[in-house]
Amino acid sequence: MFEGCGGCCLSLILIPLLCLGLAACALIYLATLDVDTPLPDNFKPSQAEAQAFDTAIDNAVTQAQAGGVWVLFFTEQQISSWMALEGETFADQHGHTFPFANVQVGLDDGAMTFYAELETRFVSVPLQVVITPKVTSAGQLDFAITEVRVADVSAPDFAVQTVKAQFEDALTRRLEDLPGNYFIYPQSLVVDNGVFQVQGAIVR
Repeated sequence: MFEGCGGCCLSLILIPLLCLGLAACALIYLATLDVDTPLPDNFKPSQAEAQAFDTAIDNAVTQAQAGGVWVLFFTEQQISSWMALEGETFADQHGHTFPFANVQVGLDDGAMTFYAELETRFVSVPLQVVITPKVTSAGQLDFAITEVRVADVSAPDFAVQTVKAQFEDALTRRLEDLPGNYFIYPQSLVVDNGVFQVQGAIVR
């Protein structure tokens, strides 16, 4: 059957079979990984919750524009729904890719735990990035990456930096674009029990 073809015909059969075999092995391997989702199994993204997150950002910016103290408050259901439903569009608008599916964000113990499935060529790899927000000495929010887990190996740097940039753009970009500088009261920062809360002011 393969006489005179120089092995080309055989390669055309073996290479796809090899790729399928590798993909199957990857799926079996990923099924054994222990990367927990931060939200309960019954979480479903909600357009109303996503809108509530947008409204929380809008309210904080409006308060800051008025020159007074502003407050930002949202829940993990709200930011999770927003990331899942609006995250890709928002990232595109700010010059980033967003190669994630089934996104969730947990808010507990002072940390924001981003969970998603990182879409690769053959499989979706579970990814977890833990970000611990802090208030710098200048009164600015800093999002420090404190833990990364993806298939028990090193995560692609572009994916980790995309997650960090998404938080920075969503939570501080519009405040940074206002006249003057935003300032956060360090003691007001709370990330716990499913909520994020911070209080600040604009210094002109």
